[in-house]
Amino acid sequence: MTFLISALILFQAGVRNDLIELRSYLGSNYPRLIQFLNSKNQILLHNTETLAPAQAAEMRARMRVPDRLPADRPIVMAKIDNVGQGLASFLFEDDFITEQVNFAFCPPQPATPSQPALPERVMTIQVLLDDSRALGPAVTLLQTVYQFPPPLPPGSNYQPVLNYPIRPALPLTIWNFGNIEAIYQAIPGQPLITGQLWITDKTVRSTCTQIPTLTAP
Repeated sequence: MTFLISALILFQAGVRNDLIELRSYLGSNYPRLIQFLNSKNQILLHNTETLAPAQAAEMRARMRVPDRLPADRPIVMAKIDNVGQGLASFLFEDDFITEQVNFAFCPPQPATPSQPALPERVMTIQVLLDDSRALGPAVTLLQTVYQFPPPLPPGSNYQPVLNYPIRPALPLTIWNFGNIEAIYQAIPGQPLITGQLWITDKTVRSTCTQIPTLTAP
């Protein structure tokens, strides 16, 4: 039955590259991430400026960001009312409602005898989403439509590379492939956020000595 549901979803929805694109920004420095976010914003601004220039000006003002990544909190919180408006509008647009995408950086690393100095790098991405109107279960869609591989079997003796702010009483789905670790957890009982997805670059994590505090939804 699960196979039949997956095949039906794939037939109806096709295959999409949202997660492949999102994963490509792991390891990015702050300017490159902002460039990525602004490329999504330009699509919205282009469609708005001709018909509603005043609204477009307000959007531009909301989309402004600091020139540098804040040293005291190296996280970019991309939402519909700030620099993340374009990303939140387009990410998973046919399946989930994306409420927020958090990009957590490994801060700049000074040079050591074993490695050169490293700039800030996106280490993990947290997507907070609402799947209440999706065609099928979120995990099924992540695999069939968004091209995740099969997850680890339940009960696997696997230790995640980060201390994610997960809810201990709720089940997890974990993927471990290449240099990527991903975790999905459904969050019942909330009106806007029904699940959180984490995607982590294990290579960045392995060289990061200052892990930022990761926040729960």
